[in-house]
Amino acid sequence: MARTPDWRILTDNRDKLGESPQWNSATGEFFWVDFYGPTIRRLSPDGKRKDWTLSQFASIGSVVFCEDERLVIGVDSGLHFFDLRDGSTTPFADPNHGRVDLPYNDAKVDRHGNYWIGNFDATESAPRGVLYVLNRRGKWRIGDSGFVVCNGPTFSPKGDVLYFSDSLGRQSLAYDLDPSGKLTRRRIFQKYTEADGIPDGCCVDTEGCIWIAMYDGGKVFRLSPSGERLETLLLPARNVTSCCLGGNDLRTLFVTSGRAADNSEPEGGAVFATEVAVLGLPEPVFRPI
Repeated sequence: MARTPDWRILTDNRDKLGESPQWNSATGEFFWVDFYGPTIRRLSPDGKRKDWTLSQFASIGSVVFCEDERLVIGVDSGLHFFDLRDGSTTPFADPNHGRVDLPYNDAKVDRHGNYWIGNFDATESAPRGVLYVLNRRGKWRIGDSGFVVCNGPTFSPKGDVLYFSDSLGRQSLAYDLDPSGKLTRRRIFQKYTEADGIPDGCCVDTEGCIWIAMYDGGKVFRLSPSGERLETLLLPARNVTSCCLGGNDLRTLFVTSGRAADNSEPEGGAVFATEVAVLGLPEPVFRPI
């Protein structure tokens, strides 16, 4: 059954396209990005926001936590380490090999320490998108390919299943995942209608249920591990992009969003938060060798 929770809005900014919400359990900090800023945003426990605008890049799709006060960021031209202490960037890898019009998008670290990132065809018309996996040494390989837009991914509590959003295919996929980052037994986890929206970023809670933001649908679904729709949370913005579970007790659902094309929604581009009943899981940290 659909319901509208008591959403609160975290800050007064409105992102053109908010993405990649991440809760740092070690520091109590919340991170997200404005894709087209391209800007990294951090909200401290005292409620103060700090922004880093990376004008040397055209876009930023994601951040993940790394060691030593660093992030791994996926930008249009490659993967970089970002140092929170001085704002510097250092190139890490580029599985795209410089191919144009394939910006990097959502990324996560799995429970075995592997780094996953997808890209998308900039024209959103050709199935050129690839889901890559990189180990701690930065060696990469293709996890799966043939998508127009890659989104997600997220992982089961035990780390043995990867969930992935084939956005323009309007479906969520599931794979068996081994510790080396090998995917097997690809299957359709959930299909969506036009009224549902477009599956985008997602996260998993301690019960193994998947929370998934539905772009152009104005909602977040909570799905059981078998694919049953358990909850539908409605938002006052249609273009919801991703979600994560955080807060001091890991019971806060954070949801990023983007502005409407005509700027008709006052709350489009806001970051929303509400409390939920089931705890989330701490995000793993990438530890390069």
